[in-house]
Amino acid sequence: MSLNFENNQQDAINLLKKVAAELHTKDMHQAGRIFRAVLHAIRDRLPVNDAVHFASQLPIIWKGIFYDQYNPSITPVKIRNVVEWIHYIRNKNAYAANNDFQQDEEIIQAFQAVFRALHKCISEGQLQKVKESLNQDIQELLEA
Repeated sequence: MSLNFENNQQDAINLLKKVAAELHTKDMHQAGRIFRAVLHAIRDRLPVNDAVHFASQLPIIWKGIFYDQYNPSITPVKIRNVVEWIHYIRNKNAYAANNDFQQDEEIIQAFQAVFRALHKCISEGQLQKVKESLNQDIQELLEA
């Protein structure tokens, strides 16, 4: 099997463009920071097997980002409510926290936007497992 780096790169860029479109931004750096922060928060909330299945559906470059600094021995992290979820996402990226996540509402919108973008590349069954790993009040953010 030969690796086609150009196709892998294009797949990753296409997903990032979907995230940027959902965020209503043309700033791909901002979209990348936000996507990474939310992706890592989702990853840390999933049991290890669910995280692996989820990541298997991401473009290969995003798989690498997904696993960057992953510590399966401390997952899934316990998050009991929306306030803790917002705080957890904010803490996943200091630069994003200072520049992209000024208000809690921005984090909620980012979470919703990333989830909408993921609907375009992840199976419905896998996204349902992700939703089920979240507390009910956090799931309700996705239905708003």
